[in-house]
Amino acid sequence: MAEERIEGVERRMVHRLLMHWRAARGDEGIPSLEAVFQQPCDGCEPFIYVLGVGDVGEEPEFERIGEFFADELPSDLTGKPVSAVPEGTLLERAVRYYGDILKKKVPMTLGGEFVHARGDTILYRSIILPLSGREGVIDHLMGAANYKVKEGDA
Repeated sequence: MAEERIEGVERRMVHRLLMHWRAARGDEGIPSLEAVFQQPCDGCEPFIYVLGVGDVGEEPEFERIGEFFADELPSDLTGKPVSAVPEGTLLERAVRYYGDILKKKVPMTLGGEFVHARGDTILYRSIILPLSGREGVIDHLMGAANYKVKEGDA
């Protein structure tokens, strides 16, 4: 998967999304889901997923999954917990560190390499951003991920 080059815009999707999150928060500590989605994010939408966060100890559930992830999922996971994500997929790698964001209440990025369920070696980048509609309470997580197949594996 190659990212399109957008003239005058940060090429790396995770950095564009982080800048978008920062702009949405303004003077606030953590922006709300509504504030983040008020403005488009330079082509990030297909790569974004949103998790609804319930009570402490409950597993977050998918509220939105971008079309980019559709071909690696056996069915629509909207309304399903993060544990429903198949192993060996980009989405599984992208959501696996959500607990760290809930604890620290700050955005985090993660990247690396893994063997996808299809057998390709994947180089990926991901980000998870906390969202809060109420002071100090994380009620959503927004994440995104993209990848490329490692040279020699294509």
